Amino acid sequence: MADAHEPSRAGETTGQDVEVDGADNSLEDAARDEREYARVRLREELRREPTEDEVNEWLRQQTEGY
Repeated sequence: MADAHEPSRAGETTGQDVEVDGADNSLEDAARDEREYARVRLREELRREPTEDEVNEWLRQQTEGY
């Protein structure tokens, strides 16, 4: 039986590697959702569309304590 991290005979990776790719997508989705949440919060606070710099600064402030 092959290890989950070894390539299969067909040269493809096994199921566990696919799950890792799915985790990458989940992280990308989470980051995208976080930016959208920040944009909505700032839009409500500023009563206008925030700039990318304002979104970045808001996210930085929120994660500064980590």
